[in-house]
Amino acid sequence: MGTCYRAKYPLAIVARALQALGPRLLAGFDIGCSFSATLDSSSLGKEFNVSSSRCCVNAFHGYSHNYSCQARNHPNNIEGMGLEDLEGMERIFSGSNQLATVTRYATAYRRRLFIDLYLRQWDADKYENLATWLYNNYVQAMKIIDEETFALNHAMESLGIAGTQELDRWQAEELDYLQTLGKEDDYDVMAVAYVERLQELDDIR
Repeated sequence: MGTCYRAKYPLAIVARALQALGPRLLAGFDIGCSFSATLDSSSLGKEFNVSSSRCCVNAFHGYSHNYSCQARNHPNNIEGMGLEDLEGMERIFSGSNQLATVTRYATAYRRRLFIDLYLRQWDADKYENLATWLYNNYVQAMKIIDEETFALNHAMESLGIAGTQELDRWQAEELDYLQTLGKEDDYDVMAVAYVERLQELDDIR
């Protein structure tokens, strides 16, 4: 009940984003995988899907999800995602830890005052450095395109890979495999357990 109740907050954010930003949204959320189901069953589900929008998991939190989830929802596996890791809120929270020393023994009013000042200053700093941030991201993107495209093409040539279509096919095959992956065969479980026991025996000796 509590989880459903708290879902109203990200749902409200999605509703506002659709209204303000329009279609083709990529919504990053710590539990973007499960939130997709919540979103689909909500009154926003149809509008969200028709707008060609989707949810994903933030890069940092994504590594704690199982591999099947990562293959579908991690930013590294989403075409067109770019350089963004979707962890802006984590950086804000991390920076706000510095408030602890000045708010620990403060009154409730003073705590709220310092938090408000911190967030206002964070906004001002970000807007002040927006041009530099855009420039650095552009330079980084061009460097990746110039250097890593060459490295990728060289690796594909040395491995005899015909083109990027083959890489796309492998990714699709991986998704199909992970979606249909069930319980391990008893033989495989026993074989792994047997090898582990042999390793333990070798360590003892």
